[in-house]
Amino acid sequence: MLAVVTALFLFAAGCSSPAKDNDAKTTAVSAMAPEQKQAIEQEISSLVNGFFQQVEKLDIETCMTYFENTPDFQAVNPDGTFGDYNALKKLNADGFSQMKTLSVVPTKEVIRVLTDSLVLYTFSMEQDATLKTGQKIKYEHVAGTMLFTKINGAWKATFYHESALAPVAVK
Repeated sequence: MLAVVTALFLFAAGCSSPAKDNDAKTTAVSAMAPEQKQAIEQEISSLVNGFFQQVEKLDIETCMTYFENTPDFQAVNPDGTFGDYNALKKLNADGFSQMKTLSVVPTKEVIRVLTDSLVLYTFSMEQDATLKTGQKIKYEHVAGTMLFTKINGAWKATFYHESALAPVAVK
């Protein structure tokens, strides 16, 4: 069963991309030492902490460096639309351009190591924003999934999915 799940995730990650290191052998999580799995979990945890810090800085250029810019990249946006790397960048740049501040408050995260080069990261959070108009809004429930693939020695998100309720005005 794990082999089937891993194969599906490898397909979703776009393993045929020439930018990926396809010659490297991968190690299934079941064959890893606990220390190796913990080290990968720590790498991903540090990576996403850095990513969310950049989100709070409303720095779209740096935020997008966490994603792999290839034709295989896929994003599912909160409104249910699909997009590629450029569509995700534009959607978030448009949102960031309307904000004066943004605060990210994580409520839960789950890191699932699938192989030594493939990790599924799932999160839930709240976000508080102040728009440039001065209006304050809150996103009470935001959830997302990022599929990280180790490419040329670096972890990059090759798939992104985010769901959120509509924001509510804060007085």
